[in-house]
Amino acid sequence: MLFNSYPFMFVFLPLALAGYAVAGRFHRKAVILWLGLISLVFYGWWQPSLLIILAGSIFLNYVASALISRQIPNRVDPRSWLYLALAFNLMLLGYYKYFFPSLNSLSSAFGLSKHWTNVALPLGISFFTFTQIAFLIDLYNKRAEQQDLPSYLLFVSFFPHLIAGPILHHREMMPQFKRDSYRLNLSDLTVGGTWFVLGLAKKVLIADTFAKTVNPIFGAHATLPASVAWVGALAYTMQLYFDFSGYSDMALGLARMFSIDFPLNFNSPFKASSILGVWPRWHMTLGRYIFTYIYNPLQRQVLAHRMRQGRGISRQDRAKVGVFLRVVVLPLMVTMFLAGIWHGAGLQFVVFGLLHGFYLSVNYGWRQLRKRPAAKESVAPPMSKWVRRVPSAMLTLLCVVVSLVFFRSNSVGHAVSILASMFGVHHAAALPGFRLARPVVTILAGFVIVWCFPNTQQILTRFRPSLQKTAWDQEEVPRVLRWSPTAGWAVAVGVLFFVVLVELQQPATFLYFQF
Repeated sequence: MLFNSYPFMFVFLPLALAGYAVAGRFHRKAVILWLGLISLVFYGWWQPSLLIILAGSIFLNYVASALISRQIPNRVDPRSWLYLALAFNLMLLGYYKYFFPSLNSLSSAFGLSKHWTNVALPLGISFFTFTQIAFLIDLYNKRAEQQDLPSYLLFVSFFPHLIAGPILHHREMMPQFKRDSYRLNLSDLTVGGTWFVLGLAKKVLIADTFAKTVNPIFGAHATLPASVAWVGALAYTMQLYFDFSGYSDMALGLARMFSIDFPLNFNSPFKASSILGVWPRWHMTLGRYIFTYIYNPLQRQVLAHRMRQGRGISRQDRAKVGVFLRVVVLPLMVTMFLAGIWHGAGLQFVVFGLLHGFYLSVNYGWRQLRKRPAAKESVAPPMSKWVRRVPSAMLTLLCVVVSLVFFRSNSVGHAVSILASMFGVHHAAALPGFRLARPVVTILAGFVIVWCFPNTQQILTRFRPSLQKTAWDQEEVPRVLRWSPTAGWAVAVGVLFFVVLVELQQPATFLYFQF
């Protein structure tokens, strides 16, 4: 079921809220059970048979957690149960997401005619699998506590995050599930509903508009003129930006309607002036996950190995090329390789991940080379900072656009062909029936919104829009753009919602649904 669909907005969501209100009059456990049940209904709406995958994953991981925590008495080393559970999760993910695409890639590479039909990919399998893996690892390391089954079910399956994130962490969610009472809160309902409508508008009115430009360009079989290729790449950048930003807003808004706070998952990444600034702002919970559970452990192992050998690990040591490659670049490349294949089985996703590993490594190295005292940075004139920031932001954007060409393309060859067109290698004729004027204006308007307007959490800044405090607490937002529960804002949001409903003829899936 899609958030941007009439059945969700006018049947499922009112039913979920009504059941929440009724269950809240009885007991906390009734609310937990209701939200868990309605989340399973939400997941099974698209293809009920795949509900078996989600329910089976939750049940087996819960049993594994009980064995690891000794809630189910046993004599087996908890580490063995952890490894067995990790193997199960990775095999489940590998079978549905990578096995058949890999077989077909190998078949093509060796010129074989055999083609395997892909199995149906359970929606959100990466999200609910990674959520459970993190819980099991932290449970084994005594950083998490065993939960009762209804709370665990809700933690994994709560419908606002189930399909495309954010990736939830038990330390943030479990305390919220343990509060004494659950009642519909008018303030949370209003803030969450506003947040949902703003995200819905991003998806329907902006992202889906860019899709009309992106699809014919990336679907063209002929080589493209440079201007058309650039329009396609930039339009897709805008489409993905507003699509994922819109989904993130809707997810956090829906959770807030039930008085549950999610971690922020998107925070104006294109306002960053370096690739190191992009990743903490784009798919924030995925970045947090991969650096917590992959990069940091890898780097700790490298540092521990150096210490055992009696070698230095100071900042000065890391400035040496060989040490920098082993301590920083190697863990980064492995981490971003895994982040790339998390998005899909094709080689284009591997290139996407490795490109970002390369970008991050270069950015780290550049910072190491031109390290400046903090005092000098603080006294730099504002104009000087602006002059440095704009070229850095444009270079960062160019790097992201190049990587997203691989992200969107059907194959590495397809991506290389589009990039070749973008940089003038091909001299192709104009694309039949394609007019540049309107897409160019739309792209420029998109960048104006991205760079010059506050994001949704900044608009809602007075109402603590997520679990963590981030940039919106420090950045000034014009008073006229700060949301408040007034008649004027109610009319504005109501009109926006009406416009979205008029435009919502054929709901389009979110781009992150495929992951």
